[in-house]
Amino acid sequence: MKVIIAEKPSLAKSIADAIGNARKEHGYYQCGNYIVTYAYGHLFTLMDMDDYFEGKVKWGDNLPFYPEPFQFKLKKDKGVKEQYKIICNLINDPQTDEIISAGDADREGEVIVRLILKYGLNNKRKQVTRLWLPDQTEETIRKQLCERKLDSFYDALYEEGITRTFIDWILGINMTREISSKTGQLMPIGRVICPIVLAIWQRDNDIQNFKPVKFNVLISDIGGIKLEYPVRFIPSDGDIKRVQENLNSVDGVVIDVQQKDVVKQSPKLFSLSKLQGETGKSLKLKPAETLQIVQSLYEKGFVTYPRTNTEYLSENEKEKVKSLLKMFDPEEKILTFKDSKRIFDDCKIESHSAIIPTKNANSEDFKNSSEREVYEIIKNRFFSVFYNERCIVTETIAKIQVGHSETRELTLQGSILKSKGWTKIENVKLSDKILPQLNVGQKLKVDFKPVERETQPPKPYTVETLGNYLTHPFKKEKETEDDYYRELLDGCEIGTEATRAGIIDHAIKLKYISLEYNIYHIEDKGKFLVSILNQTGLDMSANRTVELQKKLKAVYRGELNINQAVMVTKKFVDEYFDKRSDCEIPMNRQDKTIIGYCPWCGKPLYEYTGKFGSYYKHDENIKCSFSLSEKIKVYGQEVLLTKSKIKNLLNTKKVNISLISKKGTPYKVNLTLKKEPNIYKDKKYPQFDIEYIKK
Repeated sequence: MKVIIAEKPSLAKSIADAIGNARKEHGYYQCGNYIVTYAYGHLFTLMDMDDYFEGKVKWGDNLPFYPEPFQFKLKKDKGVKEQYKIICNLINDPQTDEIISAGDADREGEVIVRLILKYGLNNKRKQVTRLWLPDQTEETIRKQLCERKLDSFYDALYEEGITRTFIDWILGINMTREISSKTGQLMPIGRVICPIVLAIWQRDNDIQNFKPVKFNVLISDIGGIKLEYPVRFIPSDGDIKRVQENLNSVDGVVIDVQQKDVVKQSPKLFSLSKLQGETGKSLKLKPAETLQIVQSLYEKGFVTYPRTNTEYLSENEKEKVKSLLKMFDPEEKILTFKDSKRIFDDCKIESHSAIIPTKNANSEDFKNSSEREVYEIIKNRFFSVFYNERCIVTETIAKIQVGHSETRELTLQGSILKSKGWTKIENVKLSDKILPQLNVGQKLKVDFKPVERETQPPKPYTVETLGNYLTHPFKKEKETEDDYYRELLDGCEIGTEATRAGIIDHAIKLKYISLEYNIYHIEDKGKFLVSILNQTGLDMSANRTVELQKKLKAVYRGELNINQAVMVTKKFVDEYFDKRSDCEIPMNRQDKTIIGYCPWCGKPLYEYTGKFGSYYKHDENIKCSFSLSEKIKVYGQEVLLTKSKIKNLLNTKKVNISLISKKGTPYKVNLTLKKEPNIYKDKKYPQFDIEYIKK
């Protein structure tokens, strides 16, 4: 008998369906000689500091603390305990001769199943193999079942994953307890969350402190020919008049005209971060929302594994791609196979290829419209890469000589779309820039005049630009794509494709940062975190995170062992505690800015932070019991209210809320805070008017 341990119930069902003749039992599926059981993601978690001391430890005491050795515990959940018992009974059954690990095809999936076997398997000599699924179609599941390898083949992946768990515990537990005890409020510190907050703080700070600088340029615009002299002049620079007189002293002369057809390449296939950037821009989705949606599409078998950091496919996937193209376009009217290094390149792949569709889907296959929209974005990108009509632009480049005593060559560029190609699929509009007919030797009238401009502030981070920064924080000028992928595979990134979205979402919930209309901003608590890091001298910069990320990659490559990587983290924490500052940090800091006024008594309300997030109430000397949490329930669904929405509610304004019906259809309602409380068991609670918004 062979027991397959899937990471989640949904994957277990997909595997059972692919094997066939599945009979549902309590906690598993019986499929002939196969039994398919499942976990609920992580069944085990690292023990907390309190567990090692067998009691509550005051935050700030016994730091730094390093478990020797690290120990795991089963989650305190009735369903988890029951399912773990079922798995143990199955894998320890004398008739079980092989255990097949079917965690997600990444390091976390490897850790999840190995921990179950470490603590639950009595006979360690039973054969353990690995079911590695780049997608969850029935064809792939059956194929990979026949080609499974010994689980020991993935030892390096497990060692990287368990090392990541250990170093994040050492940093997170020690530094969160240390900083929180100093500030009197929960201030989570982490290897990835801190550089994210620092980056957004720095960008917002640069924008806020930006002082525009005025400058002048010389521009001639006659007869549809616009020429710009490529030198900036400060307003007080008297040299501009001399240059202007020289430029206008003679006509310009066309000295060269080149015209050629240029093939505009389609964008590359999607990595997860590139997909999150696209959906953030076009659908205004948070990275965590995109990940949740594309994970659901993967589990349904409609796309390949989503947590990938590459935009390339493996060279051994060419036949698979040919089959997909044939399925989507049987008569080969619009799609054609392209054997190109722009698409297939093993050197730019770590574990998983780019995200592509696996089969066609209909509207009834999706839980909601967001799933359909994300699927269409992935499918359209795949189509655009293999579109049979090339996108061709006719480009014209003309060189104009201007000036008399000091001549200068200026360039004019024009373009006309000759063939739309892939832009039909991506719905990209390439605007024509038409130049008048120009011939070599032709003279052009010029009239250069000063035009005042000013420098522009940096732009705030969007989902796309923050994702680009985190993927490649130390991008250099004139860097090739080969350089980019070399650094990426070496660990030069902040977080990973699998974790970044969740950490950004956590930072938003902690009120360190906010995301509104695809733009990130630093929040007051995030500013406070930055000031604490500066005051304590705790280096949680991008440099530090990348250094630790590279250690994880070194473990994966076998250049370091787990203990050596953990020692690097311990040394960093020890250095902090050896040199930590004794400076006073304000305790119980709360934002005392008035958020709004109470609908019951009219007195000011302030923001406070508790165990379950932010809430808004009076100072302690006010007897009114009004309190409004950022988390409320509307028709049984939990809704997170941003600070701006809280302010609008307190100002008697309507607030727009997105919900999902029981059938999975998204819809919107308007909330208005009533002036009268809802009284239940002699206690007063805020209540709302709810207005349905028609589509």
